[in-house]
Amino acid sequence: MGFQTGMEGGFLARRRHLDALDKAAEHLQIGLVQLTEFHAGELLAEELRLVQSYLSEITGQFTSDDLLGNIFSSFCIGK
Repeated sequence: MGFQTGMEGGFLARRRHLDALDKAAEHLQIGLVQLTEFHAGELLAEELRLVQSYLSEITGQFTSDDLLGNIFSSFCIGK
């Protein structure tokens, strides 16, 4: 992954983004095996959750837990 000479167009990516993409691809592959070989949809769901987490590292999305963490770190609540 990354930039290769001779490709149509190019892109610039940080190392951590490429690492996150590699991990996401790895978990997609694991999920595919879980589903096709073991018919384990619940394990596929967990792998997809991990993929979403790695992709969120790239896109900058955050969860409600992140929001609560920011709120509690910035404000004194309950006093």
